[in-house]
Amino acid sequence: MTPKMISIGESVASYSHGKVVGNLLFTSGATPHDLDTGEVRGSTIEEQTRLSIQTLEKILTAAGSGLSDLLQVQVFLNDIGADYDGFDATYKQMIPGPFPPRATVGAELPGYRIEMIATAYVSGNES
Repeated sequence: MTPKMISIGESVASYSHGKVVGNLLFTSGATPHDLDTGEVRGSTIEEQTRLSIQTLEKILTAAGSGLSDLLQVQVFLNDIGADYDGFDATYKQMIPGPFPPRATVGAELPGYRIEMIATAYVSGNES
């Protein structure tokens, strides 16, 4: 089985946006960076969460998957104490239930408030 690399535009560093192996998609960190300019967008945790989920959804779509196919999500928040409630409220609005298993941890992020990585199911790739 040959892995398939997923790209949705320019990366801000040396990584691929995703990799499909069999029927699993592994994503890189989805952040609120503009895919064309690399600039961080949004100032509030709600805005940056929405933008990060939109980036994640673009990666999923490019791989033939979607938000309803998420198997696990890992979230890194720059200020977990101040940002958790706003993040979680936005996440609940955008991610379809039943919600996938999720870990949310505090992390020192370089210039943005949130980063999300995910594993998702990709149908039709069983070999």
